[in-house]
Amino acid sequence: MFEQPDVVIVGGGIAGASAACKLAAGGLSVVLLEKQDAYKDLVRGEWLAPWGIREAGRLGVDECFWNGGGWEIREWMTWDEAVTEDEVEAVDMTGFIPGIGGPMSFPHHAVCELMSEQAVRSGARLEMAASKIDVTPGPRPVVSYRTPDGPRELRPRIVLGATGRGCTVGRQVGITMRNSMHHWGGGMMVEGLDAWPPDVQAMGTEGDRMFMVFPQGYGRARLYLNFPTVNKHRYRGPGGVSRFLAAFELECLPDRGKAVTEAIPAGPLSVWPSVSSVPEGPPMTEGVVLIGDEAGNADTVLGTGLSCALRDSRTVCDILLGSADWSPSAFTPYAEERAFRIERLDFGASIISRLHVEFGPAAVERRRRVRKLMAKNFAAQVTGLLNMVAPEEVPEFGFSEFFAERLFRETA
Repeated sequence: MFEQPDVVIVGGGIAGASAACKLAAGGLSVVLLEKQDAYKDLVRGEWLAPWGIREAGRLGVDECFWNGGGWEIREWMTWDEAVTEDEVEAVDMTGFIPGIGGPMSFPHHAVCELMSEQAVRSGARLEMAASKIDVTPGPRPVVSYRTPDGPRELRPRIVLGATGRGCTVGRQVGITMRNSMHHWGGGMMVEGLDAWPPDVQAMGTEGDRMFMVFPQGYGRARLYLNFPTVNKHRYRGPGGVSRFLAAFELECLPDRGKAVTEAIPAGPLSVWPSVSSVPEGPPMTEGVVLIGDEAGNADTVLGTGLSCALRDSRTVCDILLGSADWSPSAFTPYAEERAFRIERLDFGASIISRLHVEFGPAAVERRRRVRKLMAKNFAAQVTGLLNMVAPEEVPEFGFSEFFAERLFRETA
């Protein structure tokens, strides 16, 4: 026996769960499949740009973020070995999009849980612990999977693949990616960060590591490090957590980073290759559309993955709810807009990676030169807007090879 719902969504993360909320509220029959038996701390995906917050509101899931522990971050500080103490200044992040405020930091798993509960209240069916999921594309795609109660088979009108960077559905239906890797990253939740300003996020580079601190309120924060590929084993194995925290003992940080190094681990430590994945064709085939990281993603150093996921979800849901035509051609506007968006984000991420996640004397001097150039000409800061506003709202000149050459040439 098999069921024939309108939509099956494979992956209950931010992209998949938000789509389930929107589609079920719109009157479609939806089954949401999630491989975890309960949402857990997966470390990444806990920062939402102002333009992503706007997308969450358009989807009707913004309350899930706030009720799940969302915390507004109002200022951005850069502490860096290339920045003198008198050059350090706070950047106000609250005014980029009227009515939105600054970016949001939040516990990813708590928000996913609330979002899936909202989807169920709207009429979707949630299947946790769905394993061995297999998708066969076609005019009536087939989704088979296992549950603790036995095998299941669904034949919906359409499948949305939202399994994240693992690209489970994409690989099964033959959608390929062009992958590249610049560095490695790692992250961990901590608490007891009471001496850190609660509404200030920070980043910077010293030695062979680039650090990020994203407060989540009440002394909790998500810490990130980006580091060279040759050091990919540095924070693994016994003592990895201690080495990770000790890496924040930095000359450039106030009090040499003592507020961070004395924090208490409050979640798992995870490390990963920071991979950029760009689709080699449209992120769809007959009966299947990919959304979120499964449809391609820029390097995580940019921090726009969740904002992209919500844009994907909203755009695809609007198509599904707006027309009875669910053929691949109906999603051409989505594919074209997404290709434009990921091209810009991938270019911007490559600029940030080259500037902040390369190490040694030449890289330090490069950052000094670029800071001088940005101080002279505000237009040189255009790439930084990608963290705040949607890619289409960033001036076009910031995405040219001429701009990159001007930014990185030997003299400011």
